[in-house]
Amino acid sequence: MDKYNSEHNDQYLLEVNLLGAKTYEELKEAEAFTFAIRAAELEQKKTYMDSFHEQDFKQLHRFLFQDMYPFAGKYRNVQLMKGNTRFCQAEFISSYAHSLFMELNNEPGWESKEQAADRLAYFKTELNILHPFREGNGRTIRMFLHAYALTKGFEWEYEELNRETYMQAMIASVTDSRPLYRLLLKTIQ
Repeated sequence: MDKYNSEHNDQYLLEVNLLGAKTYEELKEAEAFTFAIRAAELEQKKTYMDSFHEQDFKQLHRFLFQDMYPFAGKYRNVQLMKGNTRFCQAEFISSYAHSLFMELNNEPGWESKEQAADRLAYFKTELNILHPFREGNGRTIRMFLHAYALTKGFEWEYEELNRETYMQAMIASVTDSRPLYRLLLKTIQ
């Protein structure tokens, strides 16, 4: 997996996973399987979220990863990096999350597809930099923002994203959200 460069996160995930995976390959497969089941449960409901507060975000993560990790729904207390991207310092996660979720919940309606792509790129970038959980951030953020966009009258078809293009846009979004904006614009209905 080798996803994070600090605190030996991969080894930690192997040690604490609830399904007893012993290798990184087993861990990835078990995580993908359990996530797919939980995500499918939610996606059967047209609106699986009707509130978008910080606690709702934590509950979504808990629901999606409860079968895999004991820390599901709990913010991390270690520093994480991926490549050259350093995520929010652990000691600032709660205060930054509080501010970000207040902003998200005070967001006015979106008037156009372009505005939807712009605001979705902003919140996607900020939640990614927050990166509050040890694992499962991207999937939780995508599902959370998909449901949020629906409340604004827009369908974000994130399953239509090309994974490699999307990952490059997310990496670039730390300093330039334009590639992410352009990508989202193509996947918003």
